[in-house]
Amino acid sequence: MATQLLSLGLIGVRLYDRILTSSAIYPGELADHIVDEINMYLLRANEQEKVLLFHLACEVHESLDDIYARVDDLETRQSISLLMDVLIQRARELARHH
Repeated sequence: MATQLLSLGLIGVRLYDRILTSSAIYPGELADHIVDEINMYLLRANEQEKVLLFHLACEVHESLDDIYARVDDLETRQSISLLMDVLIQRARELARHH
């Protein structure tokens, strides 16, 4: 399970839902959906969340494009949710140094 993702609270749940239910076929499309969800949440995010989400949004496109050719099956989507845990951990480290 994507524990780091869900530990983000509301935005984590929304991102998890978007990862699992998006109509995207290719990684760039799914990354766009993820970044759109982040951007919609930023209006209510506190400063600490904004820094973390900025770093996360910066990593999503490259990471998905590097690893996946297609993202339209459930197994891949579950793998992506686990990858998001790694990206969130990196974003937290970068946010600490910000």
